[in-house]
Amino acid sequence: MHWIKVTNPQYEQSQRYSGQVGEVVGHWGPENSAESRDGFLVEFADGEIVGVTEQEVEEVEDPGPRSPPRPRSGYR
Repeated sequence: MHWIKVTNPQYEQSQRYSGQVGEVVGHWGPENSAESRDGFLVEFADGEIVGVTEQEVEEVEDPGPRSPPRPRSGYR
């Protein structure tokens, strides 16, 4: 697959990944979207798979080895 960076998050599910790079693991289009948008299913370093629209991202080169996810606040 290929890699993207969230550069312009427009929806709640993508906002927490602003500035992060993830691997595209799938695609969705107008045939399975209520608003007839195109987009990608992206897996981020924390293991979450999130749908993002094509307008929210830019393609990037393979970032190489992933660093482990950072702990969420309040989690130890």
